Amino acid sequence: MQLFEKLIDHARAVRLVLENAPRLPVARVPLVEARGLALAEDLRARFDSPPFDNSAVDGYAVRSADAAEAGRTFEVVDEAPAGRPAQKSVGEGQAIKIFTGGVMPEGADAIVMVENTSGWGERFELKKAAEKGQNVRRSGADVREGERILRSGTEIGAPEIALAATQGYGELPVYRRPKVVVLSTGSELVEPGAGELSPGEIFDSNSFALISQALETGAHARRVSALSDDAGVLRAAVEEALSTADVVVTSGGVSVGEKDLVKGSLLDLGVDQIFWGIKLKPGKPVFFGTREDARFFGLPGNPVSAMVCFELFVRPALMAMMGKRDKRRPRVEVRFDSDVENSFGRMHAMRVTLKRTQEGWKAESVGAQGSGLVSSLTKADALALIGPESKGVKAGESVEAIVLREEVLFS
Repeated sequence: MQLFEKLIDHARAVRLVLENAPRLPVARVPLVEARGLALAEDLRARFDSPPFDNSAVDGYAVRSADAAEAGRTFEVVDEAPAGRPAQKSVGEGQAIKIFTGGVMPEGADAIVMVENTSGWGERFELKKAAEKGQNVRRSGADVREGERILRSGTEIGAPEIALAATQGYGELPVYRRPKVVVLSTGSELVEPGAGELSPGEIFDSNSFALISQALETGAHARRVSALSDDAGVLRAAVEEALSTADVVVTSGGVSVGEKDLVKGSLLDLGVDQIFWGIKLKPGKPVFFGTREDARFFGLPGNPVSAMVCFELFVRPALMAMMGKRDKRRPRVEVRFDSDVENSFGRMHAMRVTLKRTQEGWKAESVGAQGSGLVSSLTKADALALIGPESKGVKAGESVEAIVLREEVLFS
């Protein structure tokens, strides 16, 4: 039986993953497709915005010198709807009907809201005095030509898309989305919905969970149905995945049992091992390696172990490859009301709930921490990182926790 090599600690494993997860190539994608991705270059304004002086309201364009006092009557000589400038200029005692976004007519230097007049018509009475520049949006008030409007590395959301669109950008340069393939191994696995289980069989939950986690990061992800324990079938599936994906994720088959065939297949296929085995609970038998531009993560087969290890190692890699900061996984200091033991000799990524108190964040175990207890993850707000050097933490002692449900921070 092949045994694990020297186990490495969690922090070193994360470093090695990030060192081998460089940013992906830059792609120019349509505006909406850029949502959630990181800008790969600074974006600069192509022209002043707004590109011309325009009205901020519906009303009349006038000369402020004529509108210094209420009560004066104005003659309406033209109109300026958005997209069609007025043909005439504004003279003494004259006005041009104008709508929001309409080009400021020549001769006018103020806009009076229609609510401050006697209403729409060929003539109107001014009900409220107007000052120079009132309700006028000046050219370049938002951005100036050549100004950097978005920095490289900015994560693109709706406001960034709107700003780029105002400058006529139809595409944006971004780090492309990683292509992820998720495989499950084991002849005991049955597709959910395929029918009843036979003795010894279980429904495949890992690949569905891992696909969901990959999609949550913004990656493109596809799932390959559960595989048998046949070495030839497994090898062919892994080869196809390595040839088509940026990141390949398996669950199961990386431990030390006779049927744990994944690691051997990987080495045969030319995957360079970076590490195999981490001082971590749950998640000791994690394998990470690379082949050319592909990265391979062999995660444990137990459902909780697989999902926790995805959070700790695969998610940071995907985020780094997209040039993104993981704003959805903040880290906070937490304390327990009672002592917490850690007798495993490894870091314990403990599933906990969080509660805000006057003293800070209080953590409490969700209960049993078995690596097969999937329901425990539905109750967890965070993973409290305990150890590995210590045998636990004392009541009131602070430890770091990775927040899994960001909404708890605002409750």
